[in-house]
Amino acid sequence: MKKMICTAKIKYTRHEVQLHVNALKMALSNPSLANYRGRYQILLDEMRRIENQMLEKENDALINRDKGEQSVEGDVIQNA
Repeated sequence: MKKMICTAKIKYTRHEVQLHVNALKMALSNPSLANYRGRYQILLDEMRRIENQMLEKENDALINRDKGEQSVEGDVIQNA
């Protein structure tokens, strides 16, 4: 039987991404969650990448005086 992969698009503000990064850092420092460390680390790395992309987009918008909405897409895919 073939495994299906389901995806969802979630809109975050940069502040929400920062909160998510901080929560993942706290989770990774908790020894009782050691079984999930790999998954949380992958998600943390992806959220940091998205945060950096958001900062770049904001800086570009300021430089170009772009008033339109900017979007950054990221994905976390693990071997199914």
